[in-house]
Amino acid sequence: STQQSPRAESRDATVSVANTAALSPAAVAAEPTFVGRHVCRECHAENFALHAQHGHAHTFRSASDPEVAAKFLGRTFEAEGYGKYQYHANDAGLFATIPDKFGDQPFSLQYALGSGHLGITLLSLIPHLEKGTVAIEHRASWFSDTDELRPTPLENTGPPKTPADFFGLRHEGEVMHKCVYCHTTRGRIVDQDIVDLVPNVNCEKCHGPASEHVRQARAMRVPPKFSVGRDDWDTESDSHLCGDCPRLPVTVSRTKLREYPDELSRFQPVGLLRSKCFVESEGKLKCSTCHNPHETVTAVPKEKHLQNCIDCHLEDSPQHV
Repeated sequence: STQQSPRAESRDATVSVANTAALSPAAVAAEPTFVGRHVCRECHAENFALHAQHGHAHTFRSASDPEVAAKFLGRTFEAEGYGKYQYHANDAGLFATIPDKFGDQPFSLQYALGSGHLGITLLSLIPHLEKGTVAIEHRASWFSDTDELRPTPLENTGPPKTPADFFGLRHEGEVMHKCVYCHTTRGRIVDQDIVDLVPNVNCEKCHGPASEHVRQARAMRVPPKFSVGRDDWDTESDSHLCGDCPRLPVTVSRTKLREYPDELSRFQPVGLLRSKCFVESEGKLKCSTCHNPHETVTAVPKEKHLQNCIDCHLEDSPQHV
């Protein structure tokens, strides 16, 4: 496998030779493979259009993407205790410097995590001092509410121990891989590259590799339901799917949940599963009961959000009738 650019949108529309065989109605069903979101559009045009406007469609990009770079270039940001960042770009991409500490020595800023609906945080992969790779989460993030750079919500790890620590918080092992896992449909960190990359959270991130589903859909008038919507799909399935990246109660301590910075909203499934609404629904309330996962929340009119509440709380909300 070779590394692919996060901006290579054409990859989503391309089905490999191997996949083409799997999609043929006459082909023998094989282990499902990825087909790309544009193939899903054949039958799911409405959801495809909604997803294109959703934050999930823009969760992982190159930091050199013009739309991303424009939010950093020409600005400075002072990270207390670490230095004052300046941002530049050249043929190699976007990078930061701390002139008063390292002169014009550049620190490469490689990847942009976050749709931009709320904010964007930059991530870099660098060699480990001993072996392998570490990820550096940049200490300055762009936030949409004020169109400015502010501190990335990070744990306090004490004084920097290496030059890279001045530029961001280091992540290793499972946490590092989770950064890529949660912001992409597919991708593996190998050394300082990301291979087999399908950027952003597309259809197959949640529904799984779709080649067999597409093969059956093209071969039958009424194909069996795929992934979400199957007879065995229940509240537990829904909660675990939606909470895989935003976190589930088992992965968050009460202390961390209480102390976590309010700039990020990563714990929605935890809140739902602890809520009175969920408990009193006897397990029937799901994330998707009120939230269309293909449609960005900010695009939904306030009246529709209220109606979702009234559907269950009519007697409690006469003023909204």
